[in-house]
Amino acid sequence: MSTSFDTIDAANRRFEELFNAGKLDELAQCYTPEGKLLPPDKNKYEGREEIKKFWQGGRDAGISNLRLSTGTVVEAGPDRLIETSSYQHSLDKGNYQVIWKRVGEGKNEWQLDIDIFN
Repeated sequence: MSTSFDTIDAANRRFEELFNAGKLDELAQCYTPEGKLLPPDKNKYEGREEIKKFWQGGRDAGISNLRLSTGTVVEAGPDRLIETSSYQHSLDKGNYQVIWKRVGEGKNEWQLDIDIFN
């Protein structure tokens, strides 16, 4: 049986794969339709299209070789998980926290709902 940690760790491997391959349309689909991205630039990016533009800007600035190190995953009710982890890429490293939302009643499918990093 897969644990919450295993589920999110697998989702992180998929996120890395999509970002590093430049598949940003697919990457944006990892977020809920109303998803929010709160990066250190003090802006809030809402919705898949804005989030996709943010990540495209990162790739255009030279970010590559994204690696996510899954830290802790805490259950926060039947349809929310809270992940606290770290990242590293070609230009920087830091920490992040994601609130994951279960999509589809009774399914073990999760999307990023709120993504915060420093």
